[in-house]
Amino acid sequence: LVAVMTITACQSKTKIVPVDTAAAKVAVTTVLDKYNASFKAKDVNAILTLLTDDGLYCGTDSKELMDKASLSNMMNQTLADTSLKVNYTIDKREIRIAADGNSAIAVEQMFFKAFSQKMPMRMVYHLVKNGDNWLFDFVSWNFIPNNEDLGKLNKALE
Repeated sequence: LVAVMTITACQSKTKIVPVDTAAAKVAVTTVLDKYNASFKAKDVNAILTLLTDDGLYCGTDSKELMDKASLSNMMNQTLADTSLKVNYTIDKREIRIAADGNSAIAVEQMFFKAFSQKMPMRMVYHLVKNGDNWLFDFVSWNFIPNNEDLGKLNKALE
């Protein structure tokens, strides 16, 4: 028993490497910027390289719960419209890195005037680290009316 305790106590402990959250935020910011640049360029193939194959991608419509293939089809159809002007500026961005450094949540807000000049849009992302790369495994596009406008919206939908 003493020998087992001695051997166990003398074994090297696994060293916990601290997560460099600042570097992770820079890497996630780079992916977000690449996603937005690809979206503005209407480059669906570049967007798809940033997505996991098994992700969940939620559009602005309540029926738009898509896998990667469905999202690809929807984006190819939507972005093929030459009259659609994909121009927006990110007004707010928040990034939270998980304690283990292997995943992150990011939120961006903007006005996407091609869809609404009155309601802001919020993008919610979950990213996972895959080797040295970060990929989206969840994206949700949402219109976010101001609370004071909810009554007007409900009335308009009657």
